[in-house]
Amino acid sequence: MPNLPTAPMANITTAAQLLRFRDPPFRHELVRGELRTMSPAGHWHGDVIAALTERLRRYVRSHQLGRIFVNDTGFVLAHRPDTVLAPDLAFVRQERLPPPRSPGFYEGPPDVAIEVRSPGDSRRAHDRKGRAWLRHGTPCVWLCDPEDETVTVLRSQQEPVVVGASGILSGSPEIRGFRVRLRTIFPR
Repeated sequence: MPNLPTAPMANITTAAQLLRFRDPPFRHELVRGELRTMSPAGHWHGDVIAALTERLRRYVRSHQLGRIFVNDTGFVLAHRPDTVLAPDLAFVRQERLPPPRSPGFYEGPPDVAIEVRSPGDSRRAHDRKGRAWLRHGTPCVWLCDPEDETVTVLRSQQEPVVVGASGILSGSPEIRGFRVRLRTIFPR
């Protein structure tokens, strides 16, 4: 995502500083101690995220598989320098969940990171962000592209798998049994 100008900032270089920092309406991430700013995305982007959230959350909860987290959830992926990323959606298995109401960002990568390409993002930047999740230990990444109506599934040391709008996206093995027909998540 492009870096955007924001209000004058303190020197934000750690996860602890980022947790306390507020700069509405922007969202922020840290990449190797460098603050990155993201603007709000458009309604089309939000509609895809809402559709995925609705289906995933209902499925994950009903099968007691873990939790679904939305885009204001930070995941600490590295320290000194700190890297804190916030995917559009994330899944964490039940056995990896922190205690209820524990403060702070999640320490470690999610089991599935889901990134929906924003209107201002290039496909190349979208792919780079997906691969960054893999480098930091996320086993599976879904790169959703509302414009092409595709989801590219990335896994370490495997070729990407592209699922088209008429296809079915499977959550296996991380979200075992989850399946969704992509045409139901892309607005028409």
